[in-house]
Amino acid sequence: MSEYLALGAARQYETSTEHGQVIARVRQELESRAPGMVEPAETFVTGEGPGVALLIVPHHWLGGISLVVWSESPQIGLRWTALTDLTDHDQMDLGHPVAQWQINGGSDLDQFAATLQHELSRPMTLSWIFQGASANPRGVNASLDLDGKRAKLGVRSQRILWLFHQREILEETSLSSKEPPSFRFPVPLEKLLPQA
Repeated sequence: MSEYLALGAARQYETSTEHGQVIARVRQELESRAPGMVEPAETFVTGEGPGVALLIVPHHWLGGISLVVWSESPQIGLRWTALTDLTDHDQMDLGHPVAQWQINGGSDLDQFAATLQHELSRPMTLSWIFQGASANPRGVNASLDLDGKRAKLGVRSQRILWLFHQREILEETSLSSKEPPSFRFPVPLEKLLPQA
């Protein structure tokens, strides 16, 4: 069995006729591409009852910034979100949609897979905001260009007391990057998995 999407509520959804084909296809794409910033053991499945499966593919070092596959048969959607809490799915709902399909056959699933591959390589700009000489960032944001619009995903936001003592470091990453970002926040799995 694949290590991708094996945690959370995977068993509940992978055997369903509504979501099993989508989960299998996402696993296939992740296994064939092996994106450098996706740790297989950090990908998981959650949902909203039997009708909605949510496949979570987080960036290994960005504290919850994730590509989410939303499967609500016969529709599938892709969205980017900063996911740090699953007590409700508000963070999911506030994510930035990329695309949505009606899945009626193999060719629709192929279109979905092609877009998924593109999203795994989509560049994101990281903004690390520091107070004074501190080595710990007080603000961490990622931004993506989605069809000419800037989508901002916030992972950490702490109040900065003196704006003139603020410094910002920018860098680029993606789920497929080979090298990790300069600063790292692990995915909060210990909090997310019990909620999945």
